[in-house]
Amino acid sequence: MQHVLIVDDERTLTWSLEKALAKDREIYQVITVNSGESALEQLSSRTFDAVVLDIRLPGINGLDLLLKVRKQIPSAKVIIMTAYGSSDVREKAMARGSLYYIEKPFDVEDLRSLILKALRREDGAGFKGSISGLQLPDLIQMNCLSQSTTALYVNKNKKKGVIYFEDGQIVHAVVGEIEGEDALYIILSWPSGDFRFVGGERSPRHTIAKNWEYLLIEGMRKSDEMSLELEKGNVDADESPSVDEQTKLLIRNISSMSDCQGMAIVNTDGEEIYRRGDIGRHVDIAFATRFFLKVSDYLPEGILSSIVKVSFISHNRLILVYPFKIYLLLLSFAKSVLPLELESTIENIISRYQV
Repeated sequence: MQHVLIVDDERTLTWSLEKALAKDREIYQVITVNSGESALEQLSSRTFDAVVLDIRLPGINGLDLLLKVRKQIPSAKVIIMTAYGSSDVREKAMARGSLYYIEKPFDVEDLRSLILKALRREDGAGFKGSISGLQLPDLIQMNCLSQSTTALYVNKNKKKGVIYFEDGQIVHAVVGEIEGEDALYIILSWPSGDFRFVGGERSPRHTIAKNWEYLLIEGMRKSDEMSLELEKGNVDADESPSVDEQTKLLIRNISSMSDCQGMAIVNTDGEEIYRRGDIGRHVDIAFATRFFLKVSDYLPEGILSSIVKVSFISHNRLILVYPFKIYLLLLSFAKSVLPLELESTIENIISRYQV
């Protein structure tokens, strides 16, 4: 048995619809309510296969309620009905996930046909397949122009990212521990990979407020800058890190130092985000990370309020470990002692990009 929720503040209308649609009781059960708040109570207590909404409701309006339906029951088919029809209302309803739209006054049989059509519509209806040859900006532009609410999952080798859209605007992006615009720009820098759209999936939070056109232009500009660095040999193609722009600048500046023979960036879970040079041959990166995170436990209370650096010698090489943003930065040098001015330069670079 399928279930249909009808929401309208006109009690006579909901009563008559419930009676008229009773002829389909073997196919679906009708539940009627007369306010958005009552509809929310019903939505929280059971799953509906179709929801019929009036635009003008006391309290929460029909379009806002439509967004909540989409969030709580993405698979529900939604039919909008209104006595105040206009192309603007129709477009807003469709953009927020309405499947059908009907204007009052309407024939009950017309609404009944729409309900039956919606219930027969399979979730997998439509085309399935893949698109090759398109770049991510093309996919994002297509989704934004359609004013869809969806999530775009992108994979590049072992890297995974997701971009969330609401009503055609980019509202959130995630790559590992990185969120917001930095994560979006990282994803946009990937030249290839796999993708899939999940329609109706909403973002857990909003971290991006800029217009999608600006974000695409800025993302492509940053991607061009990274491509230029690759051409110059300043960054290895296979080692391009999935980190924010400030961390990329840190990597670029320290990599330019001839004395630095190796570098690693590790998160607090011990996962390597980036590695360059021969640091892995001379030091156990996972052990060095654990040691840095635990060293304060072995010091008398009050000696250090926070650890700003740990240094040690391994295979006649100096290893420096610094906290940087949400990561640890490990540096390897082919000597056991550094000139004070070089160490000061490193710390100034770290301080510059720490924020």
